[in-house]
Amino acid sequence: MLKNIKVSIPEKGCIINTYNKKKIPYVYYATEYYRDDKGIARTNRTLIGKKDIDTGLLIPNDSYFELFDVEIIIKPKEKKK
Repeated sequence: MLKNIKVSIPEKGCIINTYNKKKIPYVYYATEYYRDDKGIARTNRTLIGKKDIDTGLLIPNDSYFELFDVEIIIKPKEKKK
């Protein structure tokens, strides 16, 4: 996970939950919606990153880049002369 990259949270299909003791909001993306045998609505979801509390943006993980087919180009820092 690259911590210095932040992107906007996708508007459709995202679920934000805080399950841990530190109250860090994790962002999940619903990949499939279905009903189980009892007719209850269910989802399959994938963790795509954490929500930055200060900016409200998403700090994406590798699954985000796989699901949304985004490529990152990182330029190396130039050395000072």
